Amino acid sequence: MTPFSISYKEEDDLTLIREFFEGSKVALNRLINRHQQFIYNLALKFVGDRDEAADLTQEVLISIISKLDKFQGNSSFRTWLYRMVYNRFIDTKRKKIEKSVVSFEEYGDFLDTVYNDEDMTPQEQADNGKAIDWTRNKCLTGALICLDRQQRMVFILGAIFNLKSNIAAEILEVTPENFRKQLQRAKDDLFRFMQDKCGLINVAAPCRCQKKTKGYIQDGIVSPETIQFYPQFTDSIESVVESKNREIDYLITNPYLYLFTQQPYEDKKDNEIKSRHILSDPAVMQLFQLS
Repeated sequence: MTPFSISYKEEDDLTLIREFFEGSKVALNRLINRHQQFIYNLALKFVGDRDEAADLTQEVLISIISKLDKFQGNSSFRTWLYRMVYNRFIDTKRKKIEKSVVSFEEYGDFLDTVYNDEDMTPQEQADNGKAIDWTRNKCLTGALICLDRQQRMVFILGAIFNLKSNIAAEILEVTPENFRKQLQRAKDDLFRFMQDKCGLINVAAPCRCQKKTKGYIQDGIVSPETIQFYPQFTDSIESVVESKNREIDYLITNPYLYLFTQQPYEDKKDNEIKSRHILSDPAVMQLFQLS
């Protein structure tokens, strides 16, 4: 379940907030765990690196908890919370992948010129399936990072996690019509690039995951042995997004979005440890007089 699933009940958040202000640390821990996984997956799509996504998630959660007493109920708690998430993501300092992936043009030059000489045999592809998946996900991340931060967040919310335009617009403090226009521009830019470069979308396009993977293996960037440390996932983004937009626009763009929604929806196993870390943060302890 995500905070934007049909089964999500905001009154459960409000109950936990009330119990927390009545002195329950357990309630705060539960509140954190209701949102931490989704915020982490948003961060992972936004910054493209697990460690940096985890750090950004913790920064955001500490900031949100420290400002809980400022929630006045003028909007839904979910809107209030994810508006803060959005603002923090947009304002955070540039991360390492944003410094290396500058534009669609430069990223396209890389795809055109690097690791295109040797292909894998069918047996090599079967033996290196996990490494090829790793390469595909890294390549999709690079393409997503080519969008500017505003476009990227709009695309993540509206296309990957399929938030309704009225909900996403409230979070971003724009009109639903403006959000839909921003989303369409982001799709146009990203899908045009994929149509030109990605062999999974266009058989005439030059880039092939297995070719890139073979080059990465030969240069020691990834190996069949070290890829075993790549976490195993049972959920895809598609599996946790309950409501699917069946409008013509979705049917037209489905081949592109399929690649993004099949990426893993990651479950951080250290949520409880991270939650205890947040509870022990000096700012949180001082504000709420925790001891």
